[in-house]
Amino acid sequence: MILKKLKKLSLPVGAIVVTGCTISTPVVTTGSFESLNATDANKGEIYVYRDKAFAGSANQYDVMLNGQIVGSLPNGSFFNVAASPGENKVEPRTLTEFNFGKGSTVFVKEGEIYCFKLTLNFCMQCKSADITEVDTEQCKSEIQSLKKVKLK
Repeated sequence: MILKKLKKLSLPVGAIVVTGCTISTPVVTTGSFESLNATDANKGEIYVYRDKAFAGSANQYDVMLNGQIVGSLPNGSFFNVAASPGENKVEPRTLTEFNFGKGSTVFVKEGEIYCFKLTLNFCMQCKSADITEVDTEQCKSEIQSLKKVKLK
């Protein structure tokens, strides 16, 4: 009797868990990579990208700058955002406070370019990702074939 009740509950609970892991901010594709450049001379420019890969391709990851959502990365995409000079934290919107994903802190200077790469972590309970800083040469090389996105 108890087993039957558990079976009936498992499908709805499973659906909630799976869909809860895929909630993200809507984006639109706005083009492709042209060059790394700063959009505001009084600020730094932060590029965040995610390689195209089969593993985890259905998930999209929101990215926060200093606690505010500034972009979201579907599989094989990138975005850029102007950042105020000073200390800035770039992190995924995952359960980072419980060590499900890590971000990076960078000291931004006016007119400088900074690149960050989102890499997936696989955990059974949730989606998780790390964002780490990469040098601009690696960024230019890896971002070439990705699509540019922005928040809707």
